[in-house]
Amino acid sequence: MLRDVFRDTAIYGVASLLVRGISLLLLPFYTRVLSPSDYGLVDLASIFITLVLLTVALEISQGVARLFHEAPDHDGQVALASTAMWFSIGAYALFVLVAFPLAPYVADIAFESRERADLARIVIVSAATNGLFYLFLNQLRWRLQAKAYAVGSVTFALTSIAATVLLVLVAGLGVTGVVLGQLVGAVMGGLVCFVVSRDLYRFRFDRQKLRDMLLFSLPLVPSSIGVFVTLYIDRIAIKELMTIADVGLFGIGYRVASVVSLLVVAVQMAVTPLVYARYREPEAPAQLARVFRYFVGIALVLTVGLALFAREILVVVSTPEYYAGAAVVPLLTPALLLSAMYVFAPGLGIAKRSATQALITLAGAGLNTVLNFLMIPAWGIVGAAAATLTSAALVFAAYMAVSQRLYFVPHSWMRLAVAALAATLVCVLGTALPLPTGPAIVLKAVLTLATLGVVVRLGLIDSNDLREGLRRLRERRRTA
Repeated sequence: MLRDVFRDTAIYGVASLLVRGISLLLLPFYTRVLSPSDYGLVDLASIFITLVLLTVALEISQGVARLFHEAPDHDGQVALASTAMWFSIGAYALFVLVAFPLAPYVADIAFESRERADLARIVIVSAATNGLFYLFLNQLRWRLQAKAYAVGSVTFALTSIAATVLLVLVAGLGVTGVVLGQLVGAVMGGLVCFVVSRDLYRFRFDRQKLRDMLLFSLPLVPSSIGVFVTLYIDRIAIKELMTIADVGLFGIGYRVASVVSLLVVAVQMAVTPLVYARYREPEAPAQLARVFRYFVGIALVLTVGLALFAREILVVVSTPEYYAGAAVVPLLTPALLLSAMYVFAPGLGIAKRSATQALITLAGAGLNTVLNFLMIPAWGIVGAAAATLTSAALVFAAYMAVSQRLYFVPHSWMRLAVAALAATLVCVLGTALPLPTGPAIVLKAVLTLATLGVVVRLGLIDSNDLREGLRRLRERRRTA
């Protein structure tokens, strides 16, 4: 399993790098054509779309993920994939029919003005389109087709970005152009993914398969809502307690922190299907522990780098009205990592304890909501980031504690804790010292490299593996 995890992680990582890298490169474009208030509206539209993706189709894709490798033959896999597709098409079609006439009310709730009803209608259609795209895209994960997944992801990214630039810059559609661009990307990416896996899709609907999938996925809907609240209640609370412009500032800081998603998404995409396929192998727990050590080691270095250089990054990619968003990056970066690290606690999924997953995530969502409404009035957007980090840490701890009882993985907790403490101290030191720009940049670079040294010294990343990786890179350069 270990070799396959690293291989698929590399493939997913390249796709994630292209997709999110291109999106990050667009930050200078967005911050120059959109005001913080407009950027806040884009964030609120993304929140609405995400909520639809997590609820309308009842997380049936997760049911496919759990049962796909247990199907006795290709015909059984066809029954699962086809049933999930037709169920999702029906669910999203019904959602559009119901939500479209209610667009003024959706606009009033989501965007604080009924005059934005046209934007709400486009968001509603975009949400349904994105839902089908992600169904087809994730099916490639369940088939362990990492390269095809990468192609679908990059197609979505390139077409949505190209359409967005044309619609915003040429047509002058602003926020509406951004949402329409994502809709176009979802259509093109979905078509590519559908064609790649067309052997799985038929005019076939199996009620028993649907029942089996929903038995697993339905309890995940409240769990997913809990994850949604944990991830997005900060912006919702900021909108209610502050302004949409503050949502935009928080959002730009979130985008910088989301650089860590290049690592998170790659590992997440690779680990989940492989764990479900191979968890019975005797060596699987030890290999998963090793992958987790590497993940934490790399994540800590990325966290320190982003935390220390947050303002410098915003100076490069944005305008002065966005610089205040740098304050949330040191808190949001580890929060994003922790919120995705449940993949290293697979016991609940393996044991099909989705109800327990729901309970944990809903408890975390409730805590995050309370903390946001308590901390934002005192500390503004920094309070929102602190609340998100606190709840993400506690949810991960609960996931891991329960998972270890169901599927034990031999993690090296002492080494991991020492490394995390060292990274925290480095972040505090690097951001607290009042130095001129030049010396400050040098110090931050030294502290980031020192964090890498600590990680290697503690054995989270094997120095022999690093040397071997460098040797292979040199050999490839010589043979290129």
